[in-house]
Amino acid sequence: MKIVSLVMMAAGGASLTSLAAAQSTVITQNLQSCIGDGQFQLGIDYFPNKFTPRNYSPIFLPEDQANLDITTDFLEIEYFDYYKIVTNKYHNKTYLLYQCGTVPPMEEVFSGRHHMVLPIPHKGGLAITETPQIPPLELLGLRQEIIAYIGDPQYVSSPCLNYQIDELGSVETVFDPEDPWNSERTQELTDEFLSRHPEAIIFGGIFANASADRIMGVAETQERTTVATFDWIALYAALFNLEERSNEIARETEERYQCSSTNARSLSSDMEEQDRPVVFWAGYFEGYNWSVAECPTWDHTYYCEYASHCGARIISRPEDMGIQDEYGYWYLNDEEVLQLGKDADIFVFSSLFWDTVYEQKRDVLDQFKAVQNKNVYDTQGGGPTAWYEQRLAEYDVVGNDFCAMVGLSNPYQSPPHTIKWFRNVLTGSVPEVGTCKSPENLDEPYVPVGAFCAPLEQLGGPDEGGDTEDGETSSSAPVTFSCLAFVAASFSIKQLW
Repeated sequence: MKIVSLVMMAAGGASLTSLAAAQSTVITQNLQSCIGDGQFQLGIDYFPNKFTPRNYSPIFLPEDQANLDITTDFLEIEYFDYYKIVTNKYHNKTYLLYQCGTVPPMEEVFSGRHHMVLPIPHKGGLAITETPQIPPLELLGLRQEIIAYIGDPQYVSSPCLNYQIDELGSVETVFDPEDPWNSERTQELTDEFLSRHPEAIIFGGIFANASADRIMGVAETQERTTVATFDWIALYAALFNLEERSNEIARETEERYQCSSTNARSLSSDMEEQDRPVVFWAGYFEGYNWSVAECPTWDHTYYCEYASHCGARIISRPEDMGIQDEYGYWYLNDEEVLQLGKDADIFVFSSLFWDTVYEQKRDVLDQFKAVQNKNVYDTQGGGPTAWYEQRLAEYDVVGNDFCAMVGLSNPYQSPPHTIKWFRNVLTGSVPEVGTCKSPENLDEPYVPVGAFCAPLEQLGGPDEGGDTEDGETSSSAPVTFSCLAFVAASFSIKQLW
């Protein structure tokens, strides 16, 4: 009866407003506050800014290839004047978000099909369970909406979130440091957290129980492309009516990403296939052996896409090579990995602790051309664990880095691009993460470093050099391929962690 009364009150309030008055009211931006008492009007679109999925058309694909427009497969947001329905197709869950100050549509509520029915903009706080959930919120300027991290905070790289955890205490950690891997204990602590914050939303990853109380599933890692993965920023934005901002961020990020691919395509247009830079992507796991890239198609996983994006060739494990474990993962022994990757121009070591592995495998690794030429990289250029937290949200920067690493980035850009994520393990060190200049930084949106890309066709020729994005004069591409890029320019001006 209470719900019915609320509906009647809302409808009655709306009926007091003439149709002409309703039609004359135009909402130009999504509201950042609740609709006031007696202000709700039926027939008004309260969400003029709607999520627009990016239609990503990789420039390296043939123009006649079917299905060129590639967008998100697992996220959908439908708009109905004063409420939205968010669908997570991976977890098969829907969430009804209604503009606060209105009443949710009773036919939708009583249908029972929605896992959560929430007023927006959301005011109950957010809890995150995986570090890749941090950057989208920071990009949107929503860092201070985070009130809890469920898990071990040692894996958090965000300087300002760490400041909120360690110094301010405004973000609590929900885990038992004496028994951090005990899932039952973590669930007990999560239940206790929810008893104190009953309106909080908990973002759960692909292995979370998406049917659990207050869990909103996030499945960006299951998308086909890096662009579609990034589109999930709209899920966070929808909770706060920030679709206009998330659309802008997504559009600008894709434009920068396409820029680096366009440049690489121009620089390599006259290259024969056998002359393209060759990348060997592999990691070593103690007790299992070598895990190497598998790229049967360009979109099989992210490193396959980056290689195609930058006009490079990536070595893929042959189907008949290696041993498969009980979980379906393939591993190669030393002889096999040497046979496969010894002649690659660049070796990306996707595991941690290169120095330790090198000491164990020196006799094998010293036979690799990339080791001999000091073209070996890992993914710790942004800090010890920042890659796992931030690379999904910085796919444009990773694209810039990959193209620079293989020598196919714009040689005329000023300042030249400085590789952020790929660290040369033979000449570089693992940097410390930055610091948070509290309190002024806490409300500032996160701005990735190294995202700038200058289109090659807009530049007339090589400059005299300049300062890098970090304020130092440098070029991070391997010398061999940097020269190759200059020569080419003169003629043509889901997951391994």
